[in-house]
Amino acid sequence: MAYFIAIAAFVTGTVAGAVAVRAMPLKQQRDLMGYLNKYVEGILGGNIEPAAWQSVQIANLQSVAFLWLSGLVVVGVVGILALLFMRGFVIGFSVGFLVLEMQVPGLLFAAASILPHNLVAAPALVSIGALGIAFPLRMAFGQKARGTRERHPVAHYTLSVFLIALLLMVSGLIEVFVTPVFVRAVAALI
Repeated sequence: MAYFIAIAAFVTGTVAGAVAVRAMPLKQQRDLMGYLNKYVEGILGGNIEPAAWQSVQIANLQSVAFLWLSGLVVVGVVGILALLFMRGFVIGFSVGFLVLEMQVPGLLFAAASILPHNLVAAPALVSIGALGIAFPLRMAFGQKARGTRERHPVAHYTLSVFLIALLLMVSGLIEVFVTPVFVRAVAALI
């Protein structure tokens, strides 16, 4: 059930992001497209370096820390759902904007720039979110109902989050070293 809720929050955010593109004023769409064109020109000119591995890992670890801490208390479930929604929103908005403005080339650019690392990052974040949703609810309600107690529940929860966080580190490596190769290749075609 927790995975379903986490996936629903992420997918709802993705859909909301894609829909929000249509609600954006035309001037903002033009401005954003101007920034995108400068970015693509910079990539083709070799003026833009890929994101630093350290900054990508710090951003991923901040998300993991927030999800982990939120999962320690029942009220943190709201924060988990908000973070998953927002991560989905960013992806949906990005893909929606690229496709709206550039049609098929935009879809190719989205596939090259957003898809590679998010194939690993999105399931990892959703999994950590699901753990963070299930853990406090199980602590508050589940163990009393079953009459059993896990010996070290916080340690098990923390270890599970840590192991999944390793996938986010892999995602960061993909984002820094693999995604730019795909982006350059697609940018040359556009």
